[in-house]
Amino acid sequence: MSALANLTAVSNWRSWAVFRRNALVYLRNWRTAVIPPAMEPVIFFVAFGIGFGGFIEDLDYGGTMINYATYVAPGLIAYTGFGTPYYEALYSAYVRMFYQKTWDGILATQVELPSVVWGEILWGAMRGMVNISIVSLVIAVFDWLGVVDVKVGFLVFLPLLGFIAGCAFASFALIFTAIVPAIDHMNYPVFLIGWPLSLVSNTFFPIEPRSPVLWALMQVNPVYQLAECARGLLVLGNPGSHLLGLLGSTVLFLVPCTLLSVRLTRRRVLGD
Repeated sequence: MSALANLTAVSNWRSWAVFRRNALVYLRNWRTAVIPPAMEPVIFFVAFGIGFGGFIEDLDYGGTMINYATYVAPGLIAYTGFGTPYYEALYSAYVRMFYQKTWDGILATQVELPSVVWGEILWGAMRGMVNISIVSLVIAVFDWLGVVDVKVGFLVFLPLLGFIAGCAFASFALIFTAIVPAIDHMNYPVFLIGWPLSLVSNTFFPIEPRSPVLWALMQVNPVYQLAECARGLLVLGNPGSHLLGLLGSTVLFLVPCTLLSVRLTRRRVLGD
């Protein structure tokens, strides 16, 4: 198939059939699938935002003085929006591909490989959207308690932004899913890429690179753009240029990563 056909497969009913299949399995186990993963960023918020908040002075963000907990709250949105689809497309997709042989069964039907890849991308992004919704609800509660001071009305837009960026994160993770020889090797993309990217993207603390090269890399980092877009909305009520930055960096990641993941997955699963 051509590159254009691989990209436009996102609109094919087969891709959404794969998405629906994963969603049905997820709903059967929602008690264990929803609460524990969504609690991780909440624990991080309590540890960093409230724990460290008592030792850190107020920060100046866009001319507005905010406490550290308020600064961290949007970062937790970005952390969740990145981590959930990234690890879903790493571990869960690998299990479906290698151990459960779910992909083999799907490919025995009318579904073609690009639709399997897109189904996993869309499902990973949806998982991120669900977890962001839970974290947003927790942030709203902390705002009501006076721990943070955010514009609660803008929380409703963050799951959608997380879904858009989550497609890029999931497509990026599927590259590693297609090339790691065993699930133990997932430690490399997790600890060498996932964790560092989660920490150096203005999620838990501000980073202001002086090097023009590092500054440019920050601008094409969707995690950074998601964090700053969420922070702009929740603190200032305006995402500024970071909304365009988020959309642009998402496309910049999504297109090549999807094409590469389709190619590598075809080699891994079909031997082509």
